[in-house]
Amino acid sequence: MTPADAPAADVHDGHDREVEDEVGDDGDMAAQARFALETLAELDGGNGVSLPRLAKRTGLRVSVLLRLYTLMSDARVGDVQGPGWVRLHVDEDGRWIAKITLAGRGDGPDDGAAEPTP
Repeated sequence: MTPADAPAADVHDGHDREVEDEVGDDGDMAAQARFALETLAELDGGNGVSLPRLAKRTGLRVSVLLRLYTLMSDARVGDVQGPGWVRLHVDEDGRWIAKITLAGRGDGPDDGAAEPTP
């Protein structure tokens, strides 16, 4: 499954403030993951994006983004290897940074890794 294949749905932040026109209130994790990946792709100019900036832009909590991006990384959760769409690291100032990979943009070779189950 590629990032473009993820199902579309709606997402709201904790204050019931609409995040974007396409965003709703079902809280579906797959929809949040797709929205988080699309936002990262939009903002990442090659140096990565801090999770607080992504949280402000998406209306999702940093902890939610960290969980979603970890599942989209190449991290192994149980028996499942992630698809490697996102790389996470902590910079020298202690900030979490997310960076989209070529595979996350749909430009890289598909290594056959399954999408993590939300």
